[in-house]
Amino acid sequence: MSTVSATGSAACSPYRRPTVVESAAAGLGAALVRWAERRRVILSDWAERERAAVLRREQLDVLRSDIMGAAHSGLYIWH
Repeated sequence: MSTVSATGSAACSPYRRPTVVESAAAGLGAALVRWAERRRVILSDWAERERAAVLRREQLDVLRSDIMGAAHSGLYIWH
């Protein structure tokens, strides 16, 4: 039978403080969950930069094909 202290709490409560190993494991688990969630989220600025890079590559391909076409047709004179 548990005794009640002056503050009204039971002397033998069912809750026990976690050990250092349990606290470390809980912290590590929480950090792994946060890391996994960050990996799944696509940052909006990252997606915007990726779209801009794709657009630049497409524009570069068009310019390259224009120059190569002009060079092969004899319209482009190398200096």
